[in-house]
Amino acid sequence: MPATQQPLISLENLHLRRGERELFGGLGGSFSSGELCWLRAPNGSGKTSLLRILAGLITPDRGILRWRGDSYAARLDEPHQAISYLDDRLGLSRDLSVSQNLGYASGVGAGRPVKDILEKAALLELAERPVRYLSTGQKKRVALARLLAEGALVWLLDEPANGLDTANRALLSSLIETHLGEGGLCLFASHDALPWSAAAPRILELGA
Repeated sequence: MPATQQPLISLENLHLRRGERELFGGLGGSFSSGELCWLRAPNGSGKTSLLRILAGLITPDRGILRWRGDSYAARLDEPHQAISYLDDRLGLSRDLSVSQNLGYASGVGAGRPVKDILEKAALLELAERPVRYLSTGQKKRVALARLLAEGALVWLLDEPANGLDTANRALLSSLIETHLGEGGLCLFASHDALPWSAAAPRILELGA
């Protein structure tokens, strides 16, 4: 990437404790458009906590976060949603259909056509089915499609391949690579590698 490119997210000397235990300390670095970063560490090492800090859901004990070199609150001034976060809660309404869930996400996000999103995520045949009737893997696929609907610059994914079979893991990788090609940034926490066709993730070892 060009040396002059302004990072989307910068971290300076982040510290986080849980009770008497420090999950991480002195964490720094920056992440730019088109970059893929794999957060890799044993359970309890702070992967999920770091993603939740970046998503604005929790606050570090010390340290500074910056958005495009400015205050992290500047992400809220982006013309569209800046950050999407996906964990095992998925962020879906069980009583709405697949297309209704995606329509809602598109309405508060980038306004992408729902039909295009359904096609990209291979969900056309499930479009009118309520989410509560879907399998675990199907729900996860709808949650991934929600990321497309929101159109955020940054995807923060916590164990995104959980519940996905081989074909859907490949779909996940393809969606992430498309996002990177459109100038997006993706940070994901995972116990194992995903089947990349082009992207080579940068590995961030927490606690290393």
